[in-house]
Amino acid sequence: MKSFQERMMQHIHKHQLFEPGDLVLVGCSGGIDSMVLLHFLNSKKEELGISLAAVHVDHMLRGEESHQDRLFTEATATEWEIGCFSRAVPIPAIWKEQGGNKQQVCRSERYHYFQEVMEQTGAAKFATAHHADDQLETILMSGVRGSLQDGSFGMQASRPFGPGFLIRPQLAVTKEQVAAYAAQHKVSYREDSSNQEAVYTRNRLRQRILPLLKEENSQVSQNFVELAEDMQQDQQFLQDLAQEKLQQLIQVKEDEISLSAKSFRLEAYALQKRMVLLLLNYLYNRKQVPVTRQLVEQMQEMMQSSAGTVFLHLPQNYVATRQYDTVFLNRQSLGKVAGTDPVRLTGDWSQVYCGCRYRVLPFTQFEQAEDAAVWHFCAPEDSRFFVRNRKPGDRILLAGMDQPKKLARLMIDEKIPVPMRESWPVIATDKNELLLVPGIRPSAKVSQQRCDGDNWVLIEQFNRM
Repeated sequence: MKSFQERMMQHIHKHQLFEPGDLVLVGCSGGIDSMVLLHFLNSKKEELGISLAAVHVDHMLRGEESHQDRLFTEATATEWEIGCFSRAVPIPAIWKEQGGNKQQVCRSERYHYFQEVMEQTGAAKFATAHHADDQLETILMSGVRGSLQDGSFGMQASRPFGPGFLIRPQLAVTKEQVAAYAAQHKVSYREDSSNQEAVYTRNRLRQRILPLLKEENSQVSQNFVELAEDMQQDQQFLQDLAQEKLQQLIQVKEDEISLSAKSFRLEAYALQKRMVLLLLNYLYNRKQVPVTRQLVEQMQEMMQSSAGTVFLHLPQNYVATRQYDTVFLNRQSLGKVAGTDPVRLTGDWSQVYCGCRYRVLPFTQFEQAEDAAVWHFCAPEDSRFFVRNRKPGDRILLAGMDQPKKLARLMIDEKIPVPMRESWPVIATDKNELLLVPGIRPSAKVSQQRCDGDNWVLIEQFNRM
């Protein structure tokens, strides 16, 4: 059986994680994993031709306990004659102001500091202490959450990060092997009490699922590390091929992207999803606008035909329009409602709002309009309909929901910039029931399929000019 050192060095050389002369920063929490990694690299720095520095972040979540973690890391680095950078980050205050997932806020702030130190020192590599069990946990978590479709499979041994690369030299060994190394070399470390809290998904998997898997096969973590490497190589090949195919399909003119739906359908299905992801990456920064499975599937679905005209409203006021075979993606102007007075919608076309113009008329007067989407709905015969700016308290009933959703919340979810929210147009009845939020979402009150009792139509016509 290979020793800890042999496994580590084989992994390091296989993935070419270091080059002679590298300054390597090591993320150190003070826990056993990071202290073992720091100790090991320090013992091999002459052989590898590298220099080291430790980087520690105190998230200020555990009071005096986390402060002592910082002091311990700094003292140990000094004892081992290693430079140390550390910072206390007020995560409780940041989380209170920003909201969201606390663990994600911690990670974002921590990695921001890591990049800052890389830029400050000119370091080429930043090493984290993730090991084989962490890889298995990550893959299981992605499967549980349904996020494996984003093109990744587990953690990579090396990836671009800041001005250099983030590397994971310890993926070749398990937690048990890390603990054995710590005992053999008398490496001191701190225990993080939050690692035992069952409130976190990763901790539950670590405490309940991993022991069962290891009962079946003690090598399960190493097997998943090898599986992840194979999958990542396959994914990279498919991603590169999808990029090549997409470049042959699309045409970019000013602020518009266009492509042929038929040509898209001729490509292998495995490439279609990746091409959609790449296409959406042209539009969005994925850190600001998460590209969901639903959004990808909607884009793929609209490509499956070349008949008629189909509109797909995307986040941040983008619209995907398929006019017969040609698909256009562009950003539409908002089209404010003049002043504060609602503008009545009738059987005549309105001005353009969010790239489309609108008309409302009784179904008995309806004639199919060219290149238009038709929304059917039911309302009293004497109803009137308006396009107006958003009002405080507006709510919209969305498909699949029992209760109306606050329009303000919907706009937050759709990443609409704050300055644009107040003047965003909505289409409503004279009873202030929202039918459609142009460029964002339709109400559950309207449908593109006519139902019994529907006596009105709202017509939405895409305007490319």
